[in-house]
Amino acid sequence: MQGLQNQTAPVQPAEPAAPSCDLSNVQQPASALQQPTSDMSLVLVALGQGTQNYTCADETATPAAFGAMAELFDASCAPSSELIAGATSLDSLDDPTLLGTHFFLDRTTPDFDLSSLGNTVLKKVEDAPAPDAAADVKWLRLQTQAQGTTSDVVQIYRLNTVGGHPPATCEGQAPGEVITVDYEAQYWFYA
Repeated sequence: MQGLQNQTAPVQPAEPAAPSCDLSNVQQPASALQQPTSDMSLVLVALGQGTQNYTCADETATPAAFGAMAELFDASCAPSSELIAGATSLDSLDDPTLLGTHFFLDRTTPDFDLSSLGNTVLKKVEDAPAPDAAADVKWLRLQTQAQGTTSDVVQIYRLNTVGGHPPATCEGQAPGEVITVDYEAQYWFYA
């Protein structure tokens, strides 16, 4: 599946990184997704900015998901109220720190490669509609897969999405052409 996989080797952390801010009292935004279990600790909140990607078999088809690519920035120090309300955007972060990238290994396997945590390969285990489901991609709960993972992360939640929803049809699109739709999302990392 060319075009989806990041061509660089996964980042290996020098040592486990501490969160940039105290996250012990930060509560995840309410959603229909199963909440993190009590044995999990929030280790990072990242803001992802990039594209959701889609392809079309032909002009009469519905766009099919073809992965995503995003840069991930540290949002752990944003005020809790902004994180919960989804008010955090890249423009609202003071001196945003680039942590790494998010990409897909194939159509269904998301990968998060962060210099502070290592590489995390996941699978989707649950989704829920975003509050503005017509414009924003779904909220997700992702579970770590052992193969390819070097981090201690066990789950990642994609929340407070903005944009990324595919066009309704493939009309005017060439077969196999990749459609990119800009999006932002919060990614909540639990170990």
